[in-house]
Amino acid sequence: YLWKQPLANIGHSSPVVWDDRLYLVSGDPKAGEQIVAAYNAKSGKPLWEKRFDVGPSYHINGLNSYASSTPAVDAEFLYVLWLKEGRVILTALTHEGGEVWHYDIGPFEEQHGFGKSPIVVDDLVYVANDSEAESSVIALDRKTGDVRWQSPRESGTTSFSTPCLLDPSAKDKVLLPLSTASGLTALNARTGQIVWQGLKDEITQRCVASPIVANGMVLVSSGQGGMGKSLVAAKPEGNTVKEVYHLEKGIPQVPTPVVAGDLLFVIQDRGTISCFDLATGKQNFRQRLGGDFHSSPIRIGNRIFCTARSGEVIVLAADRKYEELARNSLNEPCHATPAVANGRLYIRTESSLVCIGAPITTAQN
Repeated sequence: YLWKQPLANIGHSSPVVWDDRLYLVSGDPKAGEQIVAAYNAKSGKPLWEKRFDVGPSYHINGLNSYASSTPAVDAEFLYVLWLKEGRVILTALTHEGGEVWHYDIGPFEEQHGFGKSPIVVDDLVYVANDSEAESSVIALDRKTGDVRWQSPRESGTTSFSTPCLLDPSAKDKVLLPLSTASGLTALNARTGQIVWQGLKDEITQRCVASPIVANGMVLVSSGQGGMGKSLVAAKPEGNTVKEVYHLEKGIPQVPTPVVAGDLLFVIQDRGTISCFDLATGKQNFRQRLGGDFHSSPIRIGNRIFCTARSGEVIVLAADRKYEELARNSLNEPCHATPAVANGRLYIRTESSLVCIGAPITTAQN
């Protein structure tokens, strides 16, 4: 550990880092507050804290928290999403904690609580608000909070999935939101117009894990009750998207898969990891890790880091043959996905924020 900072309030959202600043969101249901805090990423020193009134607590699943939305950050602002009295609120803050704007995204209805996250691309910040209430994907000007476009969606089973881009390097970027009601949708990121839509018959249960794009394919999954139903690999073709293969064993509901080269790794919520050939879906191995998982696996170089809810971090070789390299205990429960920046690993546990990495010498500083 390079440093460890105690946390007074609980949240499952992940830390985000920009340069030498780390930002973290927590919730205090007794006070009815959402807490945004900034830390020095090198030392862990608290820099500032800002509290927002979010009203009385609401019903959540016992495995959820009142701060499960991970903020987005860019060179100027931090974008924070929370639920206030049944409405989704997006707020932009400066890196010093000053409020720039806030916007009411719309209503939200769900028995398990809240957990959606925004993303920011170029000059727009996006929120996919899919729930049992009136639903839409909305794009806001990141500097002013003005609505650039809003694309209506079918209401239905709430999706906690965070959209991604089909190709971040493309001139005409395409946003990929995912939900049971609407399936996988490709939206023009500048206008909100539908480019193609599909997989409604394949996405039959709740979407929690986020879509990922690799090898020209989009990989999406759905499930319920802590079990994944299916993972579908699909390839866009013109104005539609076609299934390449689908998997039904060892599939996660909450953790998002990770890719290493031509290999796909998925951690099932109840403690197995599977490796597949990315192109074909052929299984290379399935191994029981033990424990339960909400944190998504991450890849650093040729290693896969898997953080169990118990706080045990299991390190595996990113290879088609199973090889366990290490097991390290954080000694505290953990639901959040770690962040990687500045050659360091930042992990948010139930009661601490920790930084792991090689010590920085005076010469390096």
